[in-house]
Amino acid sequence: MNDQPPEHRHVRLAEIAGTAGVSKATASRALRDPESVSAASLAKVRQALAILGATGQTPTTGAGDGAGSSLIALIKPAVSAGNVDPYSRLAEILTNRMFGLGIAVVHIEAIAERNEALLETILGSEHGGPAISGAIVVGGGAAGVLAGMLAERGLPLIRISNARHDDGISRIYLDATGGIETAVAHLVHLGHRRIGLAVLRDSAAPARIAGFRRSMAGILHIPATRDQAPVVEAAGGAMAGVAAAEELLDLRCTAVIACAPSLSFGLLEAAQRLRLDVPRDLSLLTVGDVPDADVVQPPLSQVVYDWATVAQSAIDEIRAMIGAGHARVHVDYTVDPDLVLRASAVPPQRR
Repeated sequence: MNDQPPEHRHVRLAEIAGTAGVSKATASRALRDPESVSAASLAKVRQALAILGATGQTPTTGAGDGAGSSLIALIKPAVSAGNVDPYSRLAEILTNRMFGLGIAVVHIEAIAERNEALLETILGSEHGGPAISGAIVVGGGAAGVLAGMLAERGLPLIRISNARHDDGISRIYLDATGGIETAVAHLVHLGHRRIGLAVLRDSAAPARIAGFRRSMAGILHIPATRDQAPVVEAAGGAMAGVAAAEELLDLRCTAVIACAPSLSFGLLEAAQRLRLDVPRDLSLLTVGDVPDADVVQPPLSQVVYDWATVAQSAIDEIRAMIGAGHARVHVDYTVDPDLVLRASAVPPQRR
């Protein structure tokens, strides 16, 4: 006996459950009686239906302007092994809020060698999937390249990234340089003078390094040369973070500003190997979101963004773009981060 409702029989229950990452029983209950499953499970099943191109799905009403029935692509760069996704929390908030508005979301990981195929899949309904109405692109790298390809084909989209790009795409710019200045000011206030910067080697690195040295020069009233404001650029991955941390420790830094989760965790690992205590022997302040920063040891002080506000702004803008069609306007926001103090940054030990 077929246990799927008639409108979903052309897609097998096992396929829906597998795509949603839930059990067949949960998928069946979500289809028959949505109120009998959790909101998270229901959202996963609805997303699976959208991805599979299932007909008969009725999105939640209440979006207000007709954009509630849209299908939005949420695009991020693929995260390589050993790295931590700095945008995982933002992606979670974006997904939950769009589902709450009745907007189906397709998650796409951009990989450089697959971008051409992804482009055709996103834009072409002939591939068996539903048509994408717009896209929110988070981060840079391959995701940024794919954003440019989609923009050239006229798809409404908005980028959220921590580097300024002259690509003409509507964007929400996460001002990491302002966050670095906040971090420097706080560490100097604590009494640190020997402060290092650990940054990923990517398109945002030059602006971050320049901002760091400007902040050091302005706040400490020093020339902020490479010797006085040491910087280490690192590739992705925890081991690269360890190497970067060891180099900054060799340069006698009493505090380090880390600009990526992998660098923060690498520094903690390096300190443990060298039998150094964080924060007694070395203070650490992270610019950007580190998952579970409040429960690691020690809890990490951070300069972070209000992801809820960023997410809502992106959703509001992409819905307006979809509704406006060719009359859509270009938007360019800058978001400054806030300082969240925990236990990983303290005044330096007097020696």
